[in-house]
Amino acid sequence: MKKVILPMVVIAMLLLSATYLHSEDKSPLKKSSEISTEPLKSQFFCGYCHVLTYPKVMKKAYESWKVDKHKDVPCAECHYPPVKAAIPEHEKIPTTQEAALKAKTEFEFMKTELEVLSRLTTILNMEESVVRTKPPIDDRSCTTSRCHPTTGKGSEYFTKKITFKEYIREDKSKGIISYTHKAHFDKEKWVEGQEMHCGTCHRHESGQKHFEVSKEKCFLCHFKNIALNEKRSTCSLCHEIPTKSLQKKQPEPGAKLITHQTIEKDKVHCSSCHMDMVKGKGVISPEKCLACHENEKPIIKETTNIKLMHEKHVAGQNANCFECHEAIQHKKADFLEAGRETCTGCHPEHHISQKILLTGEGVEGISTVPSLMYSVRTTCVGCHIEERIVKGEKVLHGDAKTCAQCHVEKTAQMVKEWKDSVEKAMKEAKELEKEAKEAIEKAKGKAPKDKLEEAMKMLKLAQRNVQIVEAGGGVHNQKYSMELLDAAMGNFEEAVGLLKK
Repeated sequence: MKKVILPMVVIAMLLLSATYLHSEDKSPLKKSSEISTEPLKSQFFCGYCHVLTYPKVMKKAYESWKVDKHKDVPCAECHYPPVKAAIPEHEKIPTTQEAALKAKTEFEFMKTELEVLSRLTTILNMEESVVRTKPPIDDRSCTTSRCHPTTGKGSEYFTKKITFKEYIREDKSKGIISYTHKAHFDKEKWVEGQEMHCGTCHRHESGQKHFEVSKEKCFLCHFKNIALNEKRSTCSLCHEIPTKSLQKKQPEPGAKLITHQTIEKDKVHCSSCHMDMVKGKGVISPEKCLACHENEKPIIKETTNIKLMHEKHVAGQNANCFECHEAIQHKKADFLEAGRETCTGCHPEHHISQKILLTGEGVEGISTVPSLMYSVRTTCVGCHIEERIVKGEKVLHGDAKTCAQCHVEKTAQMVKEWKDSVEKAMKEAKELEKEAKEAIEKAKGKAPKDKLEEAMKMLKLAQRNVQIVEAGGGVHNQKYSMELLDAAMGNFEEAVGLLKK
C-alpha cells in the first residue's frame, strides 16, 4: 500500500501545478495519460524544490513570464544549468518527469509519504503562499550558443552599445542612456568582493515583469562611495555629453563659447550644476541583516567588511542589493536646495576644529583630554541655543548663561575664566609665532639647509595647533586648548633657538 501512495500523491501534485498554472483552460481535469507533457516538463523543475510556493507565487511568476520577451523559453531552460550543475541542490534533480519516477528517488527531499501528504495539504489550504527561496539562474543558461553567447556568432550584443533608456533634456533634445555588457564583466571594475552574474542585474524585481533590470541597481553601483563624475560615476559612461551651447544668446565675437565640453576641459566639477542629481548614500542598516540571519553579534560586526559581504551575498547570488542597501536616487531635483543643504560643498571641514577640541584627541604628540561635555554626550545644540542675527542670518550661539541651566550660577563665571586664560595664552603664542617667522626669514640663505627645513617644519606644526584653538574656540575644551598652545609655544621657541646655534 505504501508503495502506491507516494506516486499517486506525486502525480496529484503535478496535476495540481499544471492545472493551476494553466487556469485559463476551463476544461475538466484530465487524466494523467491525457495531459500534454510539455507544460509539465516546462514547470516540473520549479515545483520539485519550491513546492511550498504553489499555487499563488508560481501562478504570479507564470503570469509575468507569459508577457515577458522570454515567454517562448521553458522555465527549465533558464533555471536549470545546461551542463553539470554549479548549484549543488540541482545535481540531484532528474532532467525529466519520467526520469524522476524511474530513478525511484521518491523525490529524495520528501522522506516519507506522510511528509508528502502534509505538504500537499499545506498547499491546498494556505491563504498566503510561502516563499522558501528565489531560484538563482546559472550564467551558462544565458550564454548558450542559441541564446546570448559571449563569443562567436551572435555575440555582438555583448560588445555593442545598447540603448537602455531614452529621455528628454531641458533643452528638449533627446538623450540616450547606453549600456555595454562586456564593460560590466571586466573584473578590474568590480567592487571589492563582487562577482557579476547575469542575474545580478536581470532579476524578477516585480510582479509586472519576469526578468527586468532595475535602474536603482545601476545607481547603487555607480554612485556608492564615490564622487560625481569620477571613475565608475563618470557621466559619459552612460550619457552622451551634449555639444549644444549652454548660453541662451550667441556669444559676441571673440567671446568664449560655453558647452559641456569646454566646462569639462576647464576642469569645472559637474556638481557645480548637478549636485542635486545624486541623493542618498546607499547605507546598510545592520538591522536588515536580522531579516535573514539570527541575532548574532559576529555577523552584525562584519557589515563593514565590504569584501566579505559582497562575496557572500553578491558573488554567491544569495541576496538582492536592496535587502541590504538603501537606494540612491539619481534624478533632477531642486539644485539650489541641494547646494544649500550640503554644507561640505563649501565647508569641507566645517567645525572640524571644534570636534578636535571636544574629543580632545587627534593631534600627534598631545595626550588625549576629552571635554567634560563630550564625556556626557552633549552635542552642539545642548549649549548653542541663543538665537542671534549675524549679517542678517539667524545663528544659534552658545552663552555662559546656558551652562547655568544644567549646572550652577557660578559656572558662568568659570566659563569666563576659561576664555580669559585661553586668550592670554593665545596672545603669547602669537608673539612667539611672529618671532619664529622673522628668525626663519633672516636665516634664509645663511643657515644650513637641514636646520632651516627643520625650523620650518616646527613652525608649521605649531601653527596648526594655534589654528585648532583659534578656529575651534578654546572654551570648548580649556584644558586641551592650553596643552595645544603650550606645545605650540615650545615649538616656536625651539625653531628660533635652532637657527641661533
